[in-house]
Amino acid sequence: MSFSMWKSSRRASLLVLAIVLASLTSIFYAGAWGNLLQNPGFEDGITGWSNYGGTLSQVGSPLVHSGAFAASLTSDTASTKWIYQTVSIQGGEDYNFSGYALKDDSNMERVFLRISWYESEDGFGIEISHNDSLTALTDNQPYYRLMTTGVLVAPANAHSARVKVVLGPHSGTPVTAYFDDLSFVGPAPMPTPIFTATPAPTPTSTPTPTPTLTPTPEPTPTPTPTLMPTATPTPAPTPTPTPTPALTPTPTPTPTPPPSSTPTLTATPTPTPAPTPTPTPTLPPMPSPTPIPVNEGDIVINEVQYDPVQGGTDAAFEWLELLNRTDRTVDLTDWRIADNYGVDYLPSLLLAPGGFAVIAAGSGFYDNFPDFTGDIVFVADGSIGNGLNNDGDHLILRDSTERVIDALSYGDDTTIMLPSCLDVAGGHSLERQPAGLDTDQASDFVDNGAPSPGHGLGFATPTPSFVPTLTPTTTPVSTPIATPMSTFEPTPTPAGTATGDGDATPTTTASPHPSTTHGPTPSATVGPTFINTPTLSPSPAPSLTAGPTQTPSPHDGGSNAGIYLGIAFVFVLAGIAFLVIIVLRRRG
Repeated sequence: MSFSMWKSSRRASLLVLAIVLASLTSIFYAGAWGNLLQNPGFEDGITGWSNYGGTLSQVGSPLVHSGAFAASLTSDTASTKWIYQTVSIQGGEDYNFSGYALKDDSNMERVFLRISWYESEDGFGIEISHNDSLTALTDNQPYYRLMTTGVLVAPANAHSARVKVVLGPHSGTPVTAYFDDLSFVGPAPMPTPIFTATPAPTPTSTPTPTPTLTPTPEPTPTPTPTLMPTATPTPAPTPTPTPTPALTPTPTPTPTPPPSSTPTLTATPTPTPAPTPTPTPTLPPMPSPTPIPVNEGDIVINEVQYDPVQGGTDAAFEWLELLNRTDRTVDLTDWRIADNYGVDYLPSLLLAPGGFAVIAAGSGFYDNFPDFTGDIVFVADGSIGNGLNNDGDHLILRDSTERVIDALSYGDDTTIMLPSCLDVAGGHSLERQPAGLDTDQASDFVDNGAPSPGHGLGFATPTPSFVPTLTPTTTPVSTPIATPMSTFEPTPTPAGTATGDGDATPTTTASPHPSTTHGPTPSATVGPTFINTPTLSPSPAPSLTAGPTQTPSPHDGGSNAGIYLGIAFVFVLAGIAFLVIIVLRRRG
């Protein structure tokens, strides 16, 4: 009877311990892998969420999946819209984005989830890559359905992510989609790198013992004089060899210690000359391959026509133009061009220094430009990306190592530029003026009503406006031979119309001066002023950074508090477990 009671008490103890361990595991899992989103169920209105296009609002029952509220996004144009949050993440870690959506309108093309990864801390700059949900809602149902991206590994160099729920309308007819119970699960960033400075001084102790070891073998060969007197007793046994002469040669090789000392002397000079020649030949060949990589901005998207003159679906007639801004030929093999939804690998192409190349969707390009004779390649699937959106889209050019070389956005797409490039009319193109100008701003591009694939635009033509400046009138005062010129020049400056008779003479003398001195100066100054003002990056930062980047910090504090409460809860369970064990044993 006592044995059975002991057996039952042991089973009860194991059961209680299992419950404690399961509770502890779930608490730590929830603390380290909690939902990183703020207000995921929209119970606090739309706090923490932003929308790109459309109208975002809170809705109540019956249009909810759980809780009291959900979110709605309404679109009344044909462009893609989404709601999003920016979350700080750890590169190389696992994340999963999931949530529920209600799509029950045939005027909506699809609804899906997307994670966009960024190297910056605030979700701005150029997107590294993105991942979409495993399935998209394309059919219509009157209830909420779950979507998920599955477990994904964030890029190693990513520090933030924009999690989005995307609505793609068919047209400009007003449509509304509903979202609820969104979840972005994964490890929050940890401030561990602060402690990396402490191990730095530790390696300093390693070089100190090394010099102490090297001198110790040097004095060891000094016992050689002790070996010398040992050689003197060896001749003493030589008179005894009469019975055993063969044994006498055996003791003679015993003074082998002198040769042992001799190799020590030869070994010391050999290491000294050996290291000196080895480093010298290895260093010079290393810097030679360094100029091979292409830097950001070496190749630019100089012109793009995303809305050709053809009506309807015009993806087959779209094209863009690349410009090599370097003084060397660049191999574009395995390079790729991407828009919001698709990526295309470029065919093999060598782009000459200062040369242009057209990347076209297909041979339909020649329908609009039959006289084109420059370098051109066609993408394999017949459309650039997923077909460029006429209302707004972006283009990202990457090299064979996935490094971003150039990027732009236009229309209602501000993912690359804020503000984005202007939306041009059908049949026009966006083109850099002058060709190759790259300050990462929308002002680099102009609306070109006469697209020029394979050719770049020059500087703007307001240079003649500089001719009637007042500065050249002072210089010819000392140069003209006739003295009356100097008397008339200062007086007309307050009233230029009064000297009608002097119009013939100043025009002949002033016209050559501005043409030679002022003609090139505006062209030289206009170029550098654009290039030396790359001030795009700070402009978007203050507008949207403050809201999204503050979201992870309260979550981290909440997770720490949850861990502390969980530990306290574990101690309570452990106490209950011990009480149960004591009661069972007393009964036994």
